[in-house]
Amino acid sequence: MQYFFHFLAGDVRLDDDFGLQHGGISAARAEAIHAARDMVVDALRRNEMAPADGVIEISDERGRLVAQVSLTEAVFGAPPETRYRRVFDTAPQGYLLLAPDLTIVDANRAYLRATMTELSAIERRRVFDAFPEKPDDPERSGVRNLSASFEFVLRHKVEHAVPVQRFDIRRPDGTWEERHWKPVNMPILDANGEVEFILQQVEDVTAACLRERTRVD
Repeated sequence: MQYFFHFLAGDVRLDDDFGLQHGGISAARAEAIHAARDMVVDALRRNEMAPADGVIEISDERGRLVAQVSLTEAVFGAPPETRYRRVFDTAPQGYLLLAPDLTIVDANRAYLRATMTELSAIERRRVFDAFPEKPDDPERSGVRNLSASFEFVLRHKVEHAVPVQRFDIRRPDGTWEERHWKPVNMPILDANGEVEFILQQVEDVTAACLRERTRVD
């Protein structure tokens, strides 16, 4: 498998257009750790500080992000919160983290890619303010159905799966794109057993829905 190693630090991004062959993600990540350590050592030799936010991202042949290694992690190891953040951010499923008042707390990269958004544009906003329904759709039901699911999770403190739901996404240019989703809403409880967050996992099933519609028509 061909893996590509991209370096990011602040506004700087250096992309790898050639890549290297590795037997799997573990081997590619080991290569990234080795490269990150070399970068830190080289910076120290020049009496410079390695960028604290420096990170090597690893993508596969399809351009998917499969792992990332920070320079500080390569030298000092990753604290638990960093490891958990990496798992969340690189998971192939889309995840959205909400406060109980349905304010957006966080979203991982898969979710942001699927919804064509940036975290800075949606965090600290109410979820249906950040993602409104298409206004001229007479059959829209996304807000109603998802609101009912969130209410169920908050009241019963258990997971709730929503049937496949059409909820179109507004593109950055203001036009709308038809989308169908398979959402699951899960409560994250605090030490007192109260809902501290709602974690939404979403799967974009638009392609399958459109194929089924074409077959039926």
